[in-house]
Amino acid sequence: MWSNLSTRALLIAAGVLLLLFVISDLWSPRAKDRSFRDVVMTLDTAAVTGFSLFPSAMRPAELRFDRSPDGWTVSLDGRAHRADDERVREFLGGHAHMRSKRLTGFMDLVKERYDLTDSLRETAVFRSVDGPERTVHYGRNTFAPGQVGMWSTVNLPGEDEVFSVEGTMSMLAEQPLAEWRPKWLVRGDPARIQRLRFSYSMDTAFVVERMGSTWMVDADTADQSKVDGYLAPLVRARTQAFADTVNIAGLTPDYSLEVSFDDGRAPITVSIYTGWSGLVATTSLDPGSKMRFDPSRELTRMFKTRGFFLP
Repeated sequence: MWSNLSTRALLIAAGVLLLLFVISDLWSPRAKDRSFRDVVMTLDTAAVTGFSLFPSAMRPAELRFDRSPDGWTVSLDGRAHRADDERVREFLGGHAHMRSKRLTGFMDLVKERYDLTDSLRETAVFRSVDGPERTVHYGRNTFAPGQVGMWSTVNLPGEDEVFSVEGTMSMLAEQPLAEWRPKWLVRGDPARIQRLRFSYSMDTAFVVERMGSTWMVDADTADQSKVDGYLAPLVRARTQAFADTVNIAGLTPDYSLEVSFDDGRAPITVSIYTGWSGLVATTSLDPGSKMRFDPSRELTRMFKTRGFFLP
């Protein structure tokens, strides 16, 4: 009899302890931290036809991005420009399978700390061919703790949770128009370049061309190492700012470079004009855009003399 009572008492005590453990686990302040979802959102980036960004510094202005057969365009106040396709792909790629690295907190507690208030957050609205619009709010960009890379702070409308996810979406979402436009003058694989044609306003012109495995300057053999050293940075040539308001209509280029390739792609032509406020560059990669060109650094690096390529 006493044995049965002792066993019953032990079972009751064990049941009470189990119940207390379950209740404490459910109501623990960190219970939600342990159970936050793994994937914040997914986005079929191939189905995205366009999206709009609302950077806090530009509010209420809208940066509108639209996909076209020729690539992406970005518009502000109805004026469209070519967009940097690589930067757009980087931004969209971060949303394809957005995995949570950490539950940062809840809106009422962390929105001010992570710039997620109405006046400080950035917002993106994605448009797709096969579904309703999707909206994401971005807060502060942070370094990944103890790792290489960046984390973005995100919140989905109607949800209380704030997540840290891997990627630079927060940083990109706050960029102004100029940072979304391509500043590349030349792009390509240096190994595919076949011919360079330099033209200068003082009636000077010469050609650097690959004949088999040998580079020639007109009819003379070039210094192969000098050509290789020139081509490597050429395919990454870019400027730093735009010159949209400078009028170069009717002007003849002071410097011109045509880069031809052996893979059938169209040649790239870079032209330099002397505008009223300095040098202005244009490129066939982005017809219609005008960019500032540094006469002391960029000009001497891109436009070489004939003698530079000779032994």
